[in-house]
Amino acid sequence: MDEKNALEDIQFIRKIINESKRSVIYSGKDYIFWGILVFIGMLATYIFVNVHFYFNYIWVWVVLIPIGWGYSLYNRARQKVKYPSTFVGKIISAVWGAAGVGMTLIGFVGTYSGTVSPNSIAPILCIIMGGAYFATGVAVESKWFRNLSFAWWIGGIVLLFVVSITGLLIMAFLMLAFQVIPGLIIYNKFKKEFVLSK
Repeated sequence: MDEKNALEDIQFIRKIINESKRSVIYSGKDYIFWGILVFIGMLATYIFVNVHFYFNYIWVWVVLIPIGWGYSLYNRARQKVKYPSTFVGKIISAVWGAAGVGMTLIGFVGTYSGTVSPNSIAPILCIIMGGAYFATGVAVESKWFRNLSFAWWIGGIVLLFVVSITGLLIMAFLMLAFQVIPGLIIYNKFKKEFVLSK
């Protein structure tokens, strides 16, 4: 009887994890969208500074960040209609929601107050992203996704020593390599798996 209960518990846990992986498929769209947005913002700011086109660069982010949040909220609402929330899915959403709020506050409030220097934003964001990737990878039992956290943390360490505008360019390409491309892989891989499993 105990063995039967243990097997049922394992099957139940596996079901929750699989449903959470399905949730991550649609979150994969968020990774792609946010990655492209931040890439555009970092690259645009880098180019503007290098061609001496000066204005208050915060306006680049005032436009891009609300677009990202709007898309994420819209995408999340669509996801809830297709797939009911699971416990692990809620944890993943909470991790990324908290990370997003933290990064937004650092970017806007931190720089406005003068507490966070513009050169510090990119490495701090990398470190926060690393934590979010690690937690998500563990939650959905994906080693390669979890290991992306190390790329983000290493990127953060490197950027802590880059005290020039070049940091923006590095951050832009980190977003492509470790946010957009993994997002595409997640979305395509899991979409195929769940289509085949239906």
